[in-house]
Amino acid sequence: MCSRTAPVLEVVLVLSVMAAPWGVLAQDSSLAPVSELAAIVPEIEIRAAELRASLKSAVDSKDVRGEAMALDAMGAFYYSHGNPSEALKDFEQVLSIVRKRGEATAEATALSDVGAANFALGRAEEALEAYKKALPLWRKLGNADHEAGILGDIGEAFRALDDPDEALFFDNQALPLYEQAGNRAGEAAVLNNIGLGYYAQRDKTKALEAFQHALEIYTSAANLSGEAKTLNNIGGTYNAFGEPRKALSQFEQSIAIVRRLGDRENEATTLNNMGVAYSRLGDAQRALELYREAMLAFQAAGDQKGIETAAKNVKQLDRDLHSRSSDRN
Repeated sequence: MCSRTAPVLEVVLVLSVMAAPWGVLAQDSSLAPVSELAAIVPEIEIRAAELRASLKSAVDSKDVRGEAMALDAMGAFYYSHGNPSEALKDFEQVLSIVRKRGEATAEATALSDVGAANFALGRAEEALEAYKKALPLWRKLGNADHEAGILGDIGEAFRALDDPDEALFFDNQALPLYEQAGNRAGEAAVLNNIGLGYYAQRDKTKALEAFQHALEIYTSAANLSGEAKTLNNIGGTYNAFGEPRKALSQFEQSIAIVRRLGDRENEATTLNNMGVAYSRLGDAQRALELYREAMLAFQAAGDQKGIETAAKNVKQLDRDLHSRSSDRN
């Protein structure tokens, strides 16, 4: 039999997403009582109409601050309902208003929101530009929690631009600020992302150290989603560094949690990674079964990139099996 290198299979690690509208300016009330018209008009449309009415009222009465608050509420509403393009228009109008009024906190908030909307639209460079403008404002305001958040968002933007070293640089700045602010959720999320940075640098020890610290925080907070994602990342690290049995131990814990949560996307990610582990243990049949399960789960979650990753792993393993068969003949 001729010798050859092992197949290159793709492990999928999970980012802790942090970018979202900050919403410090808006004082958005809960939904007003819905009349009998709710049977005909969806509640979401009623709420949108309420927000538009609030904006019109502020504009008509020349209440500039009220106008900014109404626009901010509309932006947050559109963002949370999957329409970052409309949200961006509102956040940019808010930014223009609060800059003219010289409101530093509101300007920092609006810049952060503009960045989040751009990031959601896949415009990482535009998001980075807005985040970098927001950062010195948050620093000047002395708000450690918000400064940490924007540093983490900058890290995410650099990751999206395929610059993991810069992402790690900013994530490491965010960590002590989250600790200072006592924000354990933010601390866990940025630790997970720091782990991704060290993983990209092929530093197994530091990657595992960061992931384990994040896992401790998620577990103590009973954050099952965070716990599952971090277990997957620990397993993925073991996989990448040639320890598939240790990897499977982590994946089995992760898959049990995501199935309980009904989280199809992270179930798919973990199934794919379990396939990689079984492939490296020499159980090609079980690996193929898991990759195909992962493809179905990625399809259910609408994750095209995940589908492509699992499909690539199936093709690679099929090629390897065919090559082995040819060698034996």
